[in-house]
Amino acid sequence: MNSRDKKIVDVVLELFIEKGPKFRMEDVASEMKISKRTIYEDYGNKENLITLVVEAIFEGIENQLKKIVKSNKYNTLEKLIRITCAFPDVKDVDYHKAIMMKDDFPEPYEKFIRYIGDNWNMSKQLFNQCIKEGLIRQADHELFKIVILGITKQVLTMENENQEELLEKSVRMVFEGLIIK
Repeated sequence: MNSRDKKIVDVVLELFIEKGPKFRMEDVASEMKISKRTIYEDYGNKENLITLVVEAIFEGIENQLKKIVKSNKYNTLEKLIRITCAFPDVKDVDYHKAIMMKDDFPEPYEKFIRYIGDNWNMSKQLFNQCIKEGLIRQADHELFKIVILGITKQVLTMENENQEELLEKSVRMVFEGLIIK
């Protein structure tokens, strides 16, 4: 992502945090110090800008997941827990506002939901490795995925300042039932 794209992502993200999906293109243009027309010519409509932000957020999560998996600080179980709880680097995003995109901006909303559901290959590999290492009970990863997605979606729709902490506590509680003692 070039520096201009990065700047517009930062601007749109700030406006999204402040106003949700109801921010105005005039606000983006003003913050970028360029004309609204230039934004439309270079980036298209507001839905395209929101899609760009969603992609940037989840690119950050993917980078975070890769770091966790490569780390030597954690055993396989802790890596699995940490990637299951991974939140974007952007701590101030109100995910309740992201869920509000559904009606007005279905494409970025669908991409947002798809990102939450995708990228389970890394989880599945670690899950199976934990079973092999005798760290967790034999269990169906697809059922695990359904439970975790349900928890994640529930936490993201709550109006709670501590979403990240709540997600981690919930995930660790699920693992309490899986860990072999």
